[in-house]
Amino acid sequence: MPELDALDEKIFGLLAENGRMPNLEVAARVGVSEKTVRQRVRRLIERAGMRVVATMDREAPPSRLIVLARAKPGQRFVVADRLASMPQVDEVHLATGAYELIVLASFDSDSDALDFYVRHVEQGPGIEESHSTHVVETVTRGTATRPDHFEQFDKQASGVAGMAELLDLACDVATASLGADRVHVATGYAGPVDPTRSSWPSTMRWRGLSSRYVEEIRVKGQAEGVVLPNIVKHNQHVFVADAQTDPLFRSVTDLVLSEGFHSWLGMPVCSGDTRRGTLCLYWNTVITYREDLIRQAKELADTLGRHLPRYSSEPSDASTAPG
Repeated sequence: MPELDALDEKIFGLLAENGRMPNLEVAARVGVSEKTVRQRVRRLIERAGMRVVATMDREAPPSRLIVLARAKPGQRFVVADRLASMPQVDEVHLATGAYELIVLASFDSDSDALDFYVRHVEQGPGIEESHSTHVVETVTRGTATRPDHFEQFDKQASGVAGMAELLDLACDVATASLGADRVHVATGYAGPVDPTRSSWPSTMRWRGLSSRYVEEIRVKGQAEGVVLPNIVKHNQHVFVADAQTDPLFRSVTDLVLSEGFHSWLGMPVCSGDTRRGTLCLYWNTVITYREDLIRQAKELADTLGRHLPRYSSEPSDASTAPG
């Protein structure tokens, strides 16, 4: 494979994260023209063997069971074949150690899993001893957030020179670690003007969003206070599975349609018990609510919130220039 230069590597990295990213957006992120990106992508495909592939997120079965079993002498292969032939069983592994069989099985409910375990494992022929455990969550290379991302963000945030640089860093981490196609982070009060509230520097940074979108959201948020009601009023996150059809975005439907995103997640950024801003993540496709995603977004928002007080004396940045 031919050696990739720095620009090729940046383009490849963006497409590896999101193979559906438009050339225009790639160009904006790497700082070249759309024509250059188009030519580079074609060259990567034709000469470097790059492939842009599609994957499908499959919903995990409601109940999954792992069984460790020790077979009676001379029965391990018989037991393995019996269990592997059952429709509930996904995999049977022959292993060394105290338990010779590892069985992975999926069920429509926990009661089905219990019935299977009692009838076919505890009371099943050829099994001398067994233990079972339920699978709560599966972390794969494709779904895992590298554990050093937020630790690294925490370290880097300690050394930034100002609020804008801190928010830029948060935007980079959000796209790299949380898989968001776009991100917007803002400090200050995102609601109707209230003279009784204490002053706090207002700064916004974003990735992948148009300046028109950001400006209209800012104006509507100040005028109506309806776009982020739970975040603004109750410090609760809001998840929208399809922003192009959800009533929450009725007042900005045309804007959302023109921007092209479908899924949206808003998260309060707090210093202690006080909300100091919002972190908003956008996806080009419809994604489902996942507790792990919410947990990771909350961790990023909390880490950002811990660093904000250092810049509370900065003047507001009215330009809100994107990173």
